[in-house]
Amino acid sequence: MNDGAGGRRSGGPGLLRAVLAGAAVSPRGRPVRAVDTCAAHLAWLGAVRSPEPAVGCLIGGPDGADGEATAQAVTGLMAVHGRDRGVPRRLGLDAVSVATGVVAAQGVLAALIARSRGRDVRGVEVSALDAGLFLLNHHVTIATSGGDFPPHESGPAPGPPFATADGRWVEVEALSPEHWMAFWGRLGVVRKDIVGRAWLPYVLRYLAGRCALPAELHEATRRSTLAELRGAAESSGVALCPLRTETPVNGGPEAAPPWTISPHPEMPGAAPPAFSASRPVADDAPLSGLRVVEATSRMQGPLAGLLLRMLGAEVVKVEPPGGDFGRGSRPLAGTTGAAYLAYNRGKSVVEIDYKSPAGRAEIADLAATADVFLHNWRPGRAGKLGLDAGSLRRRNPRLVYAGASGWGGEPEPPSPIAGDYLVQAYAGCGERLNPPGEPPFPTRATIVDATGGLLACEGVLAGLYLRERTGRGSAVETSLLAGARALRAAAPENLLGWDVLDGPLETVDGHLVVDAPDPAARRRLQQACGLDAGATGAVAAERIADRLRELPAAVWEERLRDAGVPAARVCADPRELPDDPRVKGRLESVNGDCWAPGAPWRFTSNR
Repeated sequence: MNDGAGGRRSGGPGLLRAVLAGAAVSPRGRPVRAVDTCAAHLAWLGAVRSPEPAVGCLIGGPDGADGEATAQAVTGLMAVHGRDRGVPRRLGLDAVSVATGVVAAQGVLAALIARSRGRDVRGVEVSALDAGLFLLNHHVTIATSGGDFPPHESGPAPGPPFATADGRWVEVEALSPEHWMAFWGRLGVVRKDIVGRAWLPYVLRYLAGRCALPAELHEATRRSTLAELRGAAESSGVALCPLRTETPVNGGPEAAPPWTISPHPEMPGAAPPAFSASRPVADDAPLSGLRVVEATSRMQGPLAGLLLRMLGAEVVKVEPPGGDFGRGSRPLAGTTGAAYLAYNRGKSVVEIDYKSPAGRAEIADLAATADVFLHNWRPGRAGKLGLDAGSLRRRNPRLVYAGASGWGGEPEPPSPIAGDYLVQAYAGCGERLNPPGEPPFPTRATIVDATGGLLACEGVLAGLYLRERTGRGSAVETSLLAGARALRAAAPENLLGWDVLDGPLETVDGHLVVDAPDPAARRRLQQACGLDAGATGAVAAERIADRLRELPAAVWEERLRDAGVPAARVCADPRELPDDPRVKGRLESVNGDCWAPGAPWRFTSNR
């Protein structure tokens, strides 16, 4: 979630292409969409594909788990996406492939930075499983922290979206219980106990991946038109956005760059940076010796800071007096909020009251010693605080100043608030997330927050590499909306033709996913199931589904892989991941209190 929109977008295609300025790249492997996403992002930055790349990039994964569907199954993404319905469900968007492509591009940029700093880095390897786990970052830490979460539900009806009297669906975002109570009061729900009981399950849906609310709330919205709901939301301080469909999408990952990068103007006579360019380097990590000052909250910005920390940077997180609210929020992993650890482990923390002049000066002093300043403040706040890019670069012309906004440069955002589900609704993600004929509901998995964080890290790395080449810092802008549009553009071409074999299939003891996208693969699948290969279409698909119900998922997984058909048991709950051999070595223990995704890159050298 993000507090709101960003400023006007700047930095045209020519400026972006100056980052890599013709550097040779050659990402290869699968999923194919991941390779294409990586190549497109690097091309926007000026790279050219070449069989003799400056830095090698291999995208892959374990046999049978390097495709979109199988990676969704193994990581637990299908389980979280299906929590509201009690069964795993496949996402119709190739979210893992997009994440993998962005992570691969991050690796290439980090490797180029390392090489420019004299490190021996030959290439980078990433996998769909490693990247996919970051779409579930807090779900993994929460599930493995040892407690039951969430503690209870408030009713038999589903959570948002809500239906209107005139046939629309709307997503609602309230940031305080007072606004929540006021909104439902204006809609005629007079029983405060019902509305109050619904608040906790509603606000925890981001962490729980599911939400059940009292039926009275749905009945209230069905009595009101969209215009009436908008009026109630505006008067009570609640954000509301209709679920959109048929929003413009210009094709695949090459549609539009998801960030802007604007080099700081040359400043004759500017003061030199307050830090030494020869800050001690502790190890061979690409960003070792660099400092990031992070003034962010929630998920998008903290994830970007976490990834920069995993690449070796020192990350100093600025929190308000008393600390981030998530630090002590349940569920706890040890003595710290599990969700807080998901995004902030390994960072150093300073508590500063940036609302005071002394606090703002302290942040400015920190930024003067930093290589990166990262924030996700609401629109205009940085300028009012005197902590905008123009102010900070005067003391530190080499600073990469990164803003991770909600709506980016969208001319008329639907609300000042930019939560994951609101952005999904506005971008029309639900239309492609779900099979044809279903309402265009967002997924409870916070894939937009995660993708926004991945893109913010990628933009920062591009700014750092541009600085290595030019000596000048830059202003980087990314947004949740850009992440949502990248995801929406990544729907499978055959989505409208999905059948029973494209989703999780029942077995004796759980669910299985198979990757059989073409007639030849389906014939191999039929033969491996002991069926006559003469049947085709829906008839063959149903026969295969019936046969798979006869044996355990693990038996089918091995049998189908031996027959050349990629298949994967579906992880039923992220708490299973630490004991799953398929993700062995991909998780890291956090103080012995929970598990979290480990660094998704493996850098290779000539040694």
